[in-house]
Amino acid sequence: MLSVRSMENGLQVVTYEMPHMRSLSCTIWIGVGARYETPEIGGISHFIEHLLFKGTRRRKDNLEISQAIEGVGGSINGFTDKEATCYLVKVPSDEVLLGIDVLADIVLNSLFEEEAVERERGVIIEEIKMVRDRPDSWVHVLLEDLVWPNHPMGRSTAGTEDSVSAMSRETILDYFSSFYHPGNMVVSIAGNASQEEVNRAVEGFFQGKEAREKKTFQPTDTKAEGPFVKVERHDIKQANIALGFPGYPRLHPRRYALELLDVILGQGMSSRLFQEVRVRRGLAYSVGSQYSPHLDTGILRIYAGVDSESGKDAVGVILEQLAEIREKPVPDDELRRAKDFYKGSLSLRLEDTLSLALRHGGHMVLSGKIISVEEVLERIEAVTSDEIQDVAKSLLRKEKLSLAAVGPFEGEDEMMGVVGSSVL
Repeated sequence: MLSVRSMENGLQVVTYEMPHMRSLSCTIWIGVGARYETPEIGGISHFIEHLLFKGTRRRKDNLEISQAIEGVGGSINGFTDKEATCYLVKVPSDEVLLGIDVLADIVLNSLFEEEAVERERGVIIEEIKMVRDRPDSWVHVLLEDLVWPNHPMGRSTAGTEDSVSAMSRETILDYFSSFYHPGNMVVSIAGNASQEEVNRAVEGFFQGKEAREKKTFQPTDTKAEGPFVKVERHDIKQANIALGFPGYPRLHPRRYALELLDVILGQGMSSRLFQEVRVRRGLAYSVGSQYSPHLDTGILRIYAGVDSESGKDAVGVILEQLAEIREKPVPDDELRRAKDFYKGSLSLRLEDTLSLALRHGGHMVLSGKIISVEEVLERIEAVTSDEIQDVAKSLLRKEKLSLAAVGPFEGEDEMMGVVGSSVL
């Protein structure tokens, strides 16, 4: 049973009762991520996420925090995205109070000690270097900068070495104070715990904490016409290529048609891109697509890891496949398989308590409402072949294309030539 409660201070508490489960997952979501940052403080949301595991007034360091959860066989973690930050624990169901206690402690009582700030600054800079040295990760940073140029959505969540190096403890605390308040938080719990038990526990930690005014973010603008190409030459054996098109926001009515377009193009080994680029042509080891919706924008990206000599051919074949799905309706049997794939994958993703706690909390912090699985399945089932083709015609256009490549290429002209000569 799903319940949502709004506390007087604005905190949203979501409980999904699953009496048959032996586990319980608790997540605390904060409505802040990389898109709320200026270039000077790029990466600060991610920096704060790291620091919240370094010690509180009750648990002096990372060891005490992790031991509290791992001591009962549980797990604890966190992540930062473009639009939200999440802290999560999974514990045995009889440890519900412990799970809520530890997460509430780190989001409300973290110390931000100077020594911890400096130590973690070095860790994050090494993380930035690691991404920069991994072409399969770096190519997506380059792609997002092309899709959203000069905008927070186009910058790395981790920030840059310069921005992370320059952040003072005072700057971090000011930013933390602006966003980490009950009016910008959602507590989402799924597992063997009652709504009454959860609400009582959460209220004990958050009652008396005041909400502040919510911060807004800079809207995106994807109206500039391309195509846009960025190539970084690396003398490596495998080239990494990422193509991107602006996609629909989270609540757009055509979102579900785009979800199915994504499945047909590049989800799984039976998808068009996998079959044509890898199986029939042998041009790539890995190839696929991913649609990611955001609050006021989205991105459909296609990724391929290819032999350095096959890069141009792989891009050409990918563009051919995009043109085909734009020009020819999806056959009924292929659409049926895509719907069944999507529906089955969704069901499998939501088998455990953590997946459900993450889903419900993410929906609430980003959309202010939870879209039920039943409604999603109905919307997917209602999508027609004509709708998918209309979406493809609207989005899969050469002037909307961004292409990033990392590998032994000569430069932008080489890839721009492939794009320019394509039928897309």
